[in-house]
Amino acid sequence: MRSRVGRRPCRRAGLPLAFAVLLVLTAAGCTRETGGSGAAGQGPPAGSVPVVRPSTAYSPFPYSNPSQRRTFQAFTHCAASHGVDLQGPLADSAGNSLYFRLVPGEKASQAARAKMNRACPQMTAGDFGTPVGTLDAKLFRHAATEFARCIRSHGHPRYPIPDFGASDPVESFWHLPFDWTSIRFTSAVKACVEPLRSYLFPG
Repeated sequence: MRSRVGRRPCRRAGLPLAFAVLLVLTAAGCTRETGGSGAAGQGPPAGSVPVVRPSTAYSPFPYSNPSQRRTFQAFTHCAASHGVDLQGPLADSAGNSLYFRLVPGEKASQAARAKMNRACPQMTAGDFGTPVGTLDAKLFRHAATEFARCIRSHGHPRYPIPDFGASDPVESFWHLPFDWTSIRFTSAVKACVEPLRSYLFPG
């Protein structure tokens, strides 16, 4: 199933494929809208959340665990509270990425989207915990550990450090507590999201 958002493959240094959701749309120069209002060849800024407009382009996203589901649901609720009503996440047919789209009939200005990106760290956490393609386990573990340490230093001194061991690092990440109902915790994530963002959008 094809969408009206065209994209070409992007590569992260050391990885053969776009490895995390949204990277194929948000890496600078890797996207262009062919049916929307943007100019052809002009993609969103790196680190932003893409919003696609086709009415029927993707299938429902297959969540891997309840924490992942709650994180993406918290993002859509946060986005709506800042004037951006979204549907999603939606998975593409190739399983290479996920997307959010505006609710039919809704519009969102660039200013509203920028405000949403600043206010809603749930998207970056969910993006980080939903890798696609080859995972750089070493860098992933480092980013998750730095994130947890930062949360500790921002008012949550007992926040656990991920216990990776021999388990899947993504599963270990989702074992961390994410209390999105807490304004205090969400504020801490805003302050500490940079290690996750740097992994997703290097350079």
